[in-house]
Amino acid sequence: MNNSVQESLSGNGQLLQFRPMLKGRPSLLHIERKKRKHAFLTDHPGLKPYTLVFEDDELPAESSGVQAVRVSSLEEVAGYQFLLGRSCEMYLSSTYASEHPDISGKLQLIGTIKSRRQTSLLNVETASALIRKLPMNLRGLLQSPLAVSDGELLPGALDIRCIHKKTEKNSLLSIPWEDGRFLYFNMFDGIDEFRFDHESDHVQGMLILEAMRQAAIATTHITGKLPLEGGMTLLSYDTRFYNYIESTSPVILRAYSDFTWAGETDERASYAICQIFQWGKLCAEASLKACVFMSKEGYASHRIRSGRIGTRIKRQFDAKVDLFQRGGVLQ
Repeated sequence: MNNSVQESLSGNGQLLQFRPMLKGRPSLLHIERKKRKHAFLTDHPGLKPYTLVFEDDELPAESSGVQAVRVSSLEEVAGYQFLLGRSCEMYLSSTYASEHPDISGKLQLIGTIKSRRQTSLLNVETASALIRKLPMNLRGLLQSPLAVSDGELLPGALDIRCIHKKTEKNSLLSIPWEDGRFLYFNMFDGIDEFRFDHESDHVQGMLILEAMRQAAIATTHITGKLPLEGGMTLLSYDTRFYNYIESTSPVILRAYSDFTWAGETDERASYAICQIFQWGKLCAEASLKACVFMSKEGYASHRIRSGRIGTRIKRQFDAKVDLFQRGGVLQ
């Protein structure tokens, strides 16, 4: 027997066939689904590049090749999970779990926290402290296009539109490799717009500063999705140097930006954190704060406003100079 029903649609006389809804089969209605363990928690540390472990917990004695990152609080766990994404896992020993019965459920919730909420937890000071403890992802880098060891070829230069340059000869960064919310680059050892009056036995500080500035801009465009016509005004640049960087071996630069573009047009403050590694050791790091403009028009409007303020300040300064020259007294 045909279960199809013919029904005429009013107005056009067309006949369409409708089939009555079939009842759900019992075999589909009574499937016993296994509870899947949260992917963030693991019983076998070392499956991912980073393994988070509480400071007073212990890794299994038989575990090897584990890049452990010690954490002191759930807030730190949430911060690292936000920064690293699928590149990290959390190990919780059975002993630690039994001594802290509520911790497992809280850890399972961390992976479901909305990115917006997690981002708000990571101000520049918090993010800097977390990232400073984080070694570079060597496992991932060895499978990336970047040069890690002596003799490996450097990849090509980054798209110059991402660093606001007009020629590749002024780019200090390679094409990037993305890992979680980080970008990794190879750093080049020279650009045309910088000239030094003597040879150096290490990479010069001015090049290091410029490379991290370029990385901050590039990361804001690439991971933050800032349109290429957008721009930035640097507000602060806090730098630390730890080790010399040799020009004879590959240099790795890692960068993170808290910026995320959601279609808005108004400028807003943002920050980026950049680190430079060689042979796995941290050589330099910087935190850069900037005002980000979503378009050329936004930047032009800002320059007009700042230009007017500058004109007024200059006029007041000139008046003071004139008063001094005429022997007057400032009030």
